[in-house]
Amino acid sequence: MLEDFGLEPERFRLEWISSSEAQKFADVMTDMTETLRSLGPSPYSTRA
Repeated sequence: MLEDFGLEPERFRLEWISSSEAQKFADVMTDMTETLRSLGPSPYSTRA
């Protein structure tokens, strides 16, 4: 469905992280940030 809207599935991620898993949260955020940077701007970005 995401591809039907012109979005890469890699732009979306669901992780279950407990409040006691601070390191896992940091790792997931770092990984997701790197993934998004490698994909480039969203096709729906309003920035010029």
